[in-house]
Amino acid sequence: MVRNLSALACAAALCLAPISAEASSTLKVVIDQAQTIRLSRPAAGIVIGNPSIAGVAIHDQRTLLVTGRAYGSTNLMVMDAAGRKIFESVVAVHGAGVSELTIVRAGGTASYSCVDKCRGVVQVGDEQGHFESILGTQAGKSGAASQ
Repeated sequence: MVRNLSALACAAALCLAPISAEASSTLKVVIDQAQTIRLSRPAAGIVIGNPSIAGVAIHDQRTLLVTGRAYGSTNLMVMDAAGRKIFESVVAVHGAGVSELTIVRAGGTASYSCVDKCRGVVQVGDEQGHFESILGTQAGKSGAASQ
């Protein structure tokens, strides 16, 4: 039984570990969250196919942070100083899962995050009124906090 618990703990640690440069060809990133990529060699150049879907920040020469910006997929390439490709992947941005709710009414959608209770969130593709209402609320909160 102890061996099973140990194996379970190891499996959990692997799930939380950063992606290495030798990982699969699809990097799955949750929208509005960052995923760490560790590179086998120092990076000198980075190309993201569609920066509106995912953003990439350089933490150091061997560590990248990929953030999901919008639902969809794009590609990511990393080159070394000689211009050789050291990492290439499809970046697939998806939702967080069970804590999300999308309501569809007459062809329009409204998105909610339901972590403790459901609250409106801004998601690309939502109905314009819902989108603008949430942005207005967020701007008001930010403005009040800066005073």
